[in-house]
Amino acid sequence: MSQLSVIPDELTWSVFCESAPDWALPYLDLDENSNPPLAVSPIHPDATGSYGPQAVEWIEQVEAKTLRWWQALGLVLKLQHDAEGRLLKRLVVESAPRRAGKSVGLRGLALWRMEHGAELFGERQEIVHTGSDLAVCRKAQKEAWRWAEAHWGRRSVTRGNGKEAIESENGDVWLVRAQDATYGWDTTLGLVDEGWDVKPDTVSEGLEPSLLDRQSPQLVMTSTSHRRARSTMRTALATALTGEDPRTLLLWWGTLPGADPADPETWRKASPYWNEGRAEYVAAMYAKALAGEQDPEFDDPDPMRGFVCQYTNQWDLHERGAIDRGEPVLEADEWAALQVIPMESPEPAPPDAAAVEAWFDGCLSLGLAWATDDGVVVSVTDQPDLTSAVAALKASGFRRTAVVGASLLEDPVLKGVRVKAGQGRAALAVQELVRLIAEDAFRHDGGEHLTTQVLAARTVPSADGHRMSSKGRADALKVAVWAAGAARRKSVGRPRIITAS
Repeated sequence: MSQLSVIPDELTWSVFCESAPDWALPYLDLDENSNPPLAVSPIHPDATGSYGPQAVEWIEQVEAKTLRWWQALGLVLKLQHDAEGRLLKRLVVESAPRRAGKSVGLRGLALWRMEHGAELFGERQEIVHTGSDLAVCRKAQKEAWRWAEAHWGRRSVTRGNGKEAIESENGDVWLVRAQDATYGWDTTLGLVDEGWDVKPDTVSEGLEPSLLDRQSPQLVMTSTSHRRARSTMRTALATALTGEDPRTLLLWWGTLPGADPADPETWRKASPYWNEGRAEYVAAMYAKALAGEQDPEFDDPDPMRGFVCQYTNQWDLHERGAIDRGEPVLEADEWAALQVIPMESPEPAPPDAAAVEAWFDGCLSLGLAWATDDGVVVSVTDQPDLTSAVAALKASGFRRTAVVGASLLEDPVLKGVRVKAGQGRAALAVQELVRLIAEDAFRHDGGEHLTTQVLAARTVPSADGHRMSSKGRADALKVAVWAAGAARRKSVGRPRIITAS
């Protein structure tokens, strides 16, 4: 993936207008508050028309407002169809700066398909809406709740957090779901809201397979740029810019590298909709960025780069690894200094404390700790399942009460093992680890499993103390702290002989 320096001719607005069919011409005239896209895909060669005009009229009645020019254009291009009435654009990649009105387009498209999709496409409509977080998706759908209740009855709307839904009287549904809950639906329309922070497998393993064998399925991915954008939206944008697949629709308002972030004309050209109020707001945001002030909503330590992404919608399409955000808990040399060399012994001493915790992917960690005159020594191993963890715990000679994660307490595999609940989020475990180290009360055996997690852990300050910014496993870190804390409370009257696990 290389950085883009120029838009291919076939994706420019001027070329699009030259080749536009008659049915699209009414939507090519811009008003004084509108700007053409930086890049737009050509009309599909098999297109004979669009459901867009009727969708625009219907949505304006529902929303009780006139859609902006770019919102109407987007609907016309998304809903182009062939001679048999089938939609032709299967993937829509749409990107514009913050507060341009992207949610209005998503909401309108979803409701229109619920109302008209079954009749036009011959099957019940099942719309699955996910995004960077549930709040973003909920906000977009919430604006439709009152209309849905008036149109289909009060029972048509479900408001439960994470279970938000609208269901028509004919069984068409619009579901808001978390990124890990997009699996198993028969999706006719998939919506990815603020896709910059959506995991790749949410799309590739969750939404895309669910669109197979549907009539006129679509996946609509929309987002503003972000400095920490995952590969999901960046890859979709880069692929759409090749123009190789006529079934993909790209609509991008933004800037390319080299655009002057201080120039108000740059701000205007990057925005599909522009007026005096937006000009004043963006100018204020630029002044904050120039002064080095962070945008607290995005916790961005690089204010100017954040401004360029958010308000000129400039995407970094370089292939790159994940951006590390936050500060490391420990540097490698600091961690290495805490390692002890295990002493060989034919009869290793049973551990003074033990802990077991699971992670979201089903893996577990077992932590063992010994109290010594030089502090607590911890050894942590990666376990494939709870049965293996219990077997390893028994093999260590441990016969006391183990600290176990709350999600595991009722598992029958633990029958016969004395347990108590381990408490606290990963961020609290990090804080406790730092405290133990500061008190010179923590040592480890150099095991790779624990070392990997500790060195990968990163935190950022927040109102309630430090919170985790890294997204990887932290179960080894948690059991290390739990076991160390439990062992420290044991008697240290005699030295222990430690062996590597």
